[in-house]
Amino acid sequence: MVGRKDKVKEMEEPLRIAPSRYGGHWTIEDWKALDFSAEKGWQRAIDIFEDRIRYRFLVVVDAIQDYEFSGFAIMALDCLLIETLQQFYEGVHETSGQPRDYFKRFLTQPALRKYFDGKMAECFYTHIRCGVLHQAEIKGSSRIRIDTPALVRWADDRRGLVINRKRFHQKLVEVFENYVAQLRDPTNQDPRAKFRDKMDAICRETS
Repeated sequence: MVGRKDKVKEMEEPLRIAPSRYGGHWTIEDWKALDFSAEKGWQRAIDIFEDRIRYRFLVVVDAIQDYEFSGFAIMALDCLLIETLQQFYEGVHETSGQPRDYFKRFLTQPALRKYFDGKMAECFYTHIRCGVLHQAEIKGSSRIRIDTPALVRWADDRRGLVINRKRFHQKLVEVFENYVAQLRDPTNQDPRAKFRDKMDAICRETS
């Protein structure tokens, strides 16, 4: 049973925002202490972001991806990852307005345009993202597989998608790693500003 002193101590501890590659955890105090006037501060900020995404999403998927029935759980995590990354791209605190538009913009970005057009992105949002979130199942004729050659294709009835969840996740990892590389380049000021806006919101930093 947790005592009153333990509860008080827990309330006094800074909010943890990610495990740290250096041991322990990153907290909101680590974020607020960053000096963004120096490149070292930016690189540490990106470390915090990268650790947050890796430990919340990628490490978890790595741990379960060989389990026979893990496809649904992996796709649920991948949908969360997509929405999270698009918020960072746009520098928004939360997905507001039409979440469908966030998924369509993410899935039709240059790195994924080879696989998704607007119609397929729309179907992904409706059948995969909304199915997972609202019904805890994939909707319509869409299917999550591991044995289909293509990363994504239309189902035979042309009304759903068949997604190779392993290839799809690998592509998301690639997109994430390219984004991290983009942030680490000090010439990319606009992506950095939006990234910082989102992290400031996570860390409740308004100054």
